[in-house]
Amino acid sequence: MVLISSNLLNVRHPIAYSSVRVSNECPTIFSSNFQLPTAKNNVSPITHSATPLVVEEPHQAISFLLDRSKRYTLEESKQLHSYIVKLGSSPNIYFINTLIHLYAVDGHLVDARKLFDKMSHRDVVSWTTLVDGYAKFGKMGDAKDLFDSMLERNVVSWNVMISGYGKCGDVEAARQLFDQMPERDIVSWNSLISSYVWNGFSEEAFEMFRDAIIENVLPNKVTFLSILPAVADLGCAFRGGYVHTLIFKTGIDVDGVLCSALVDMYCKCDCLEMAFQLFASNPARRNVASWNPMLAGLVRCNSFEEALDLFRTMQLQNVEPDYVTMIAILPAIANLGAVGIGKWVHSYTQRKKIRVNATLGSALVDMYSKCGCIELSLQVFTMVEHKTIELWNAMVAGLAINGQGKDAIELFYQMCVANLEIDDRSFAAVLNACSHSGLVDDGLEFFAAMKDVYKISPKIQHYGCIVDLLGRAGKLEEAKDLICNNMLIKPDTVIWKSLLGACKIHGNVKIGEFAASHLIELDPSDSSSYVLMSSIYDAAGQLNDAIMMRKMMNEAGIRKEPGFSLIESGGVVHKFFVADKSHPRSEEIYTMLDEMGSKLKSIGYVPNTKLVLFDIDEVEKEAAIYNHSEKLAIAFGLIDSVNGAPLHIVKNIRMCSDCHDFMKLVSDIYNREIVIRDQRRFHHFRSGKCSCMDYW
Repeated sequence: MVLISSNLLNVRHPIAYSSVRVSNECPTIFSSNFQLPTAKNNVSPITHSATPLVVEEPHQAISFLLDRSKRYTLEESKQLHSYIVKLGSSPNIYFINTLIHLYAVDGHLVDARKLFDKMSHRDVVSWTTLVDGYAKFGKMGDAKDLFDSMLERNVVSWNVMISGYGKCGDVEAARQLFDQMPERDIVSWNSLISSYVWNGFSEEAFEMFRDAIIENVLPNKVTFLSILPAVADLGCAFRGGYVHTLIFKTGIDVDGVLCSALVDMYCKCDCLEMAFQLFASNPARRNVASWNPMLAGLVRCNSFEEALDLFRTMQLQNVEPDYVTMIAILPAIANLGAVGIGKWVHSYTQRKKIRVNATLGSALVDMYSKCGCIELSLQVFTMVEHKTIELWNAMVAGLAINGQGKDAIELFYQMCVANLEIDDRSFAAVLNACSHSGLVDDGLEFFAAMKDVYKISPKIQHYGCIVDLLGRAGKLEEAKDLICNNMLIKPDTVIWKSLLGACKIHGNVKIGEFAASHLIELDPSDSSSYVLMSSIYDAAGQLNDAIMMRKMMNEAGIRKEPGFSLIESGGVVHKFFVADKSHPRSEEIYTMLDEMGSKLKSIGYVPNTKLVLFDIDEVEKEAAIYNHSEKLAIAFGLIDSVNGAPLHIVKNIRMCSDCHDFMKLVSDIYNREIVIRDQRRFHHFRSGKCSCMDYW
């Protein structure tokens, strides 16, 4: 037997809590001299009308009911119910309400309702507890019927209904109830703000937050945790800064959870400096949850190298990554092509028994694909049990960018056979596969089926794939006609750049000029339009026009995006620019580069100096060609890796034709597989050949 003091029987029911209201006047949220209102408690806690039952020999079941840390199965709840009944013919209403809560919290709503219906006397907590049970499990019809039947309601009853409607997606009903409330507390405001946020109405959520401040409602920690995701979704740094200031004015302790929410908000508002300052001051730095928003924010802002550095620091401080960390860091690894680190992350998930579900599987497939390891992508894809459309799309896209167009199409057909809900991203992936593999007829058929069979309206990326498909195949007039006469969306810079790039491949000056004029009009600061058009003129022998384009570019103060190449070795990503001599092993790198040049020249390689547009002599042009960043990266890879190991390079701009020829020969002479991902696609060089079959 367990002896319990009688005063323990006055423990408050879980559905009952106090409310806070504020009274002082407050200017609008955007006022710079805002003063925080003072709080006044004018709503009493909900209490039970019945006097607690005094039991001379309290049963052990009572202590079980008082232990809020426990969760009970249906059978255990029924046993407790049986014990309470044995205490006497008229059990205390508190115990009955608690039993209703036990049944309802685990979804045993039929049993909760039977017990409720048998009660000879009910108080507001009895009604609210059952309403709360219905609401939490989405049975808003039953909840509303019971709510409408209540003779007496309190603020908690209304709040339960507002929260329930919000979680079920009926924001309009939640707002109507909020407007009808005879009195509100901070929980009422928080419930409606959260309802808007849950359902993607970020602007409405912020307006509600502003109205709460105007009405002198004192926000609490829950308020700020509710509104910060809305501010993050809106991407408004000004509003975010204001909310941050308001947190300090309330005197609320910025603990690890709130600090992480602020970091996430600032990252999504592109304020990385402020985000990092907050992250550095986070009192919960030993908790992995404080690192994840900062990692995700760096990746979102394309600060991939910084994200990788933070990931390393996290491990040095003995903070163990979790599932969320893996999802956050894998895109950075993918974009840097750091396959060694990617393999470590994958191995870590296996060691820690982190389940590779469809979401994590998609991230791994994308990472391996973007690192050129398509076989490992397929292994992950096959391993995931419950495949989602997201995972299928990632695999099709991975095959596409690695030049395996026919395999990508075959996988797309498997998606169709499996009756998956094909979406616009599925078609973007398969159209991209057709474009990179020169499968013109297949691509046009998929594009037609997308519109006519699947009733999916093409987006800009789908038109871009078709323009690229037609342009690569030399069908420049058809590509131009699609842009000018058949696109239902205004063409953007990507569309015109695809057409201009195709004109460079096929040497079409006239259509090139047409595309370049539109591209310069849309984005006068984009260097690629001037560079591409200058190359087209130069290849056509129109040297004066080529010089004119470069002069226009210089006079406008436009600088060509500097090309660079990345190669990962020993867990470190090394970055090379053209003619770069900043690397610690620079002398060894250039010695290897000279050796490579000598070996290639001995078998007939001649640098294509026509690609150098600068007005310099032939010797200088040859030196400039030799010093391209991907050649430096390959030279470093050869001296820093074991013999025969594949080399993976990531380049930020399109690889030139001379480097393409150079890599084919190096792969043969040094018996190395070389994988290069440039701005447009992957090139897998093996034994003197490239996977693109020179179609790029």
